Amino acid sequence: MKSDTIAVKRHSLLYRILHWLIVLEVLLLLLSGLGVSEYIPLALLSRGVARSLHILLGLTWTGTITFFVYYLMMSGEYRWFGVSKIAPAIDFFVHEVRSFISGKKVKSPVGYNRDKKKYTEKVVPTEVLAWWGWFTLWTIMVLTGLALIFPDGFGFINRLCYAILPAFSTAAAATRFIHLVISVGIVIYMMIHAYASWTFGMVGSMISGSNDEPVADVEK
Repeated sequence: MKSDTIAVKRHSLLYRILHWLIVLEVLLLLLSGLGVSEYIPLALLSRGVARSLHILLGLTWTGTITFFVYYLMMSGEYRWFGVSKIAPAIDFFVHEVRSFISGKKVKSPVGYNRDKKKYTEKVVPTEVLAWWGWFTLWTIMVLTGLALIFPDGFGFINRLCYAILPAFSTAAAATRFIHLVISVGIVIYMMIHAYASWTFGMVGSMISGSNDEPVADVEK
């Protein structure tokens, strides 16, 4: 079987819009968050303006990622990131690490069957781990953010954070610290994600929507 490629519509316009909207919102959240942070202060805006902007952006971002998850479910994209794919993804990640150490290049398993006009595999397995990592970070970020904005309605989150970090003077202070740590984690995650996307040549498809994919199961 000889390798070949075919231009495929990989991402819909709505998927790409949501992706870049989330990126923009996270960057703006980072800047406004630094304006109200007690640990990493950066006075680009007055504290009052930064706080109002951060709350507005946070609620908007929560709506965006909620709709994004809904879209993944309704479009069927979720099947590439299912729970059953986590174990194989871990194995592939170990393989990636070993290959990196030995200086070998990892072959992407992504493939498209042009006879059936569908992917045999659409994502690199480590993207599965990345997705569940994103989902976990998003969930913690949203819950801690809501607890800080609405302490009466989400007081149980503050109490949980305080139980995890009892050394802090108040429950809200413990929640703010966890919120900060997770935000740093998201930034690091974004950098890793950007590097991996560039390495596997996926950046262009997130702009144009199309990508040249390896043909699978085609005899030459």
